[in-house]
Amino acid sequence: MKKTILFVFIASFIFAFVACEQDGDMHKKDAKKSLNIEKEKAKVSELLDLLAAATESGDMQAVEKIWCPKEEAMLIGTESTEKLVGWNQIKKAIDSQNSSFSETLISITDQNIWMDEDARTAWFFEELNYNFIYKDKARSFEGIRFTGVFKKSTENEWRLVQGHMSVPAHMDME
Repeated sequence: MKKTILFVFIASFIFAFVACEQDGDMHKKDAKKSLNIEKEKAKVSELLDLLAAATESGDMQAVEKIWCPKEEAMLIGTESTEKLVGWNQIKKAIDSQNSSFSETLISITDQNIWMDEDARTAWFFEELNYNFIYKDKARSFEGIRFTGVFKKSTENEWRLVQGHMSVPAHMDME
């Protein structure tokens, strides 16, 4: 009987030790995964900042490195006719904007980024203030909302695959 109790005691101790080790390993994995997701979110945030700077300066090469160069990319603009599918349409619209606008200044006033647990897909929300000269007149849009999706490419680079810009409507509702 003493041997049975001793065996049960030792077996319980070993089981508890192994379970504790596994639980510790799980916490380490969760912490590592969380740290990895935060690093990837920082990379996406940096790309969004670079996109704003490249848009300000009209640096099409920098913009092109951020957007997905394939026909699966999509950008919905602020006009009802702006449903741009594929990099070629997006590039054409950005080129047109760059040739029409000057002295562009974009400030990001709010930014939120979320990511799937595998750090392969990220989605974001930004609020922007957009200032520029158009036809020799200073223009300003405050509170432009920019949402979108980044996917990690097979080369492990983040690429913007979908974007949507909207301008807040001021509705008088009585």
